[in-house]
Amino acid sequence: MKARNAMLLAVVLVFACAAGALLWLVRDLLGQEALREAESEARHMLERNLAIHSYFAHQLKPKVFELLDKSPDPQYFEPAWMSSTYAIRGIDQHYQALAKDGFYYKECAINARSPRNEADDHERAFIEEMKADPGLDQRTAIRVLDGQPYFVYLRRGEAMEKSCLRCHSQPELAPRGMVEQYGPLRSFQRQEGELVSAVSIRVPLATALAGNRDFALKLSGLLLVGLAGIIATLLLLHRLWFQRPLEAMRQHARAIADDPHNLGRQIPPMGLKEWNDLAWDFNRMSLSLKASHEQLEERVSQRTAELEAKTRELQESLTQVKILSGLLPICAHCKKIRDDQGYWRQLENYIRDHSQAEFTHGICPQCAAELYAELMDKPDQGDGKA
Repeated sequence: MKARNAMLLAVVLVFACAAGALLWLVRDLLGQEALREAESEARHMLERNLAIHSYFAHQLKPKVFELLDKSPDPQYFEPAWMSSTYAIRGIDQHYQALAKDGFYYKECAINARSPRNEADDHERAFIEEMKADPGLDQRTAIRVLDGQPYFVYLRRGEAMEKSCLRCHSQPELAPRGMVEQYGPLRSFQRQEGELVSAVSIRVPLATALAGNRDFALKLSGLLLVGLAGIIATLLLLHRLWFQRPLEAMRQHARAIADDPHNLGRQIPPMGLKEWNDLAWDFNRMSLSLKASHEQLEERVSQRTAELEAKTRELQESLTQVKILSGLLPICAHCKKIRDDQGYWRQLENYIRDHSQAEFTHGICPQCAAELYAELMDKPDQGDGKA
């Protein structure tokens, strides 16, 4: 793998990991922000409706009851103003028709007077837990209902007040019109201070989560564009800062490898300090190799000259050996040798001129007997050795 490809692969992997971590962090932060916003909206809705409750309980109903007690029909009942829960439910219906945002508000109770306010299983469990644990005031959760995610906020409802017992203690004490409308069984036998209800609010999260997904997709697109820009920038910088200096050094190294006479060639200064240091070391190496090469050539020339001289000497010796080893014309009687010029020369002179041999003279026993027979007959004249 090329260094450039390895570097790009490393950059892509690091960027992908960083981008993945960033996307996960952004989605987590957006999700938390969506939950905080949903909780804020739920609290706003709760506080608004609690304010309506407080107005009904402490301002509207007491005044109306003063008038009702003086009326000729004390059994009169009108939930539109006598029941704050009824009024809030009606206000919420008008709000939902206008806003159409999917918000859910419910003052739920066990054995609620209106079936619309009856607690479901999740709400019933919360009310039972609040009765067992006086310190439990609220709970939040994420629930999927009909395939859609909701932020669910459950809050402790108001305790039964004395003014509320007029309609919630005994059926026979309640207004006849209310008993006729709702019956004598639901939401009676309450006691003052008793916790009987909870507020259940659901804030849809589908829109917020879809927005988070859209933002994450846009962020992913921006990160991809950023990655492409980073890769293009890295390719350009790699070409300027790495590929060109390396190519220059490679060309100098190849020129020296192809022709030793290029030893000593210098790389010009480069832009980055590290490359300048490397070029300086390369130039020093080139000069050092050139000096070593020149010394080596000189030594080779000297050795070659010495070898040629010795070769010539050997050739001359071989030439002489060839002369002596060739056919030599020799006189069968006097043993003289005829040289190349046609002269007859003494054997010992010819050999001495054509070799490094030197002669010493003596007389063999046979010649001594022929030439000095009178001496050989005398006693004690030797043992026959020359």
